[in-house]
Amino acid sequence: MTGVVVSNEVVNKAHVLVVDDNAILLRTVKDMLAEDYSVAIAVSGAQAFMSIEKHKPDLILLDYEMPIVDGAEVFQLLRDDPKANDIPVIFLTASADREVVTKLISLNPAGYMLKPPKKDKLLEMIAGVLKKK
Repeated sequence: MTGVVVSNEVVNKAHVLVVDDNAILLRTVKDMLAEDYSVAIAVSGAQAFMSIEKHKPDLILLDYEMPIVDGAEVFQLLRDDPKANDIPVIFLTASADREVVTKLISLNPAGYMLKPPKKDKLLEMIAGVLKKK
């Protein structure tokens, strides 16, 4: 967790990394979470790993469908990395297709949510996953 100074008192906020190739969604989700969490953003899997090296997040929101390296590949790389394999991942996906959701669930993430996420549901899911951690 990260210590943030607010009016001379330190407030500990969980650190969330949001990974998505859509800049508008990144900004929207960051704004949704900013009051309750320290938020970092990444537009690709490669950028996500650079961010993780600098500051390990408490949770990752990961786009399932990205170009070049998709969310499933990033997820597998995270699970194979001893420094990152314990970070809970919630997938974000625009697809409600049964086949896509079945593949996504078979990876055993901490959760998944359809895009665009609703703020109250997203905050509730993140809080629930972080409590289990």
